[in-house]
Amino acid sequence: MKELSASAVLALHALHLMARKTGPVSAAEISRASGFATAQVKRVLERLSAAELVESRPGRGYMLARAPGEISIRDVVEAQGESRVPEAPCGGDFDACASRATCILAPLCRTAKQSFQETIRSFTLMDLKDLPPSLPNCVDPKLQPSKKLEAS
Repeated sequence: MKELSASAVLALHALHLMARKTGPVSAAEISRASGFATAQVKRVLERLSAAELVESRPGRGYMLARAPGEISIRDVVEAQGESRVPEAPCGGDFDACASRATCILAPLCRTAKQSFQETIRSFTLMDLKDLPPSLPNCVDPKLQPSKKLEAS
């Protein structure tokens, strides 16, 4: 399967933190929580803002522009400008796959594609809301979140 990009993972971290807090969240807070550089956080926030998933509170940070249950993983992936969302191992175009007639995984790929697409359409930020913000970043688990986050 095509993995989620680092930008999509960072965007999920940022949105998750916003969903857990009642006030604005700064780029620096997101950087500490995710382990990503502040400059990268700011680029991701700009794209989330352009996609109307977050709103800027000048001098204070960012807040969700919609309810967590209205922001799907697909929305987040598309906001990062990725032309293709993660898809099945056959490349995502099962009907155009040249080897599907002889591939033992063909039924799995068709089902995986359909199921995965449905999952990222229906999975929302609300499904992540109760996870602790100190979970490691799955793109690079060596980048550890700040220990101060649990106290926030």
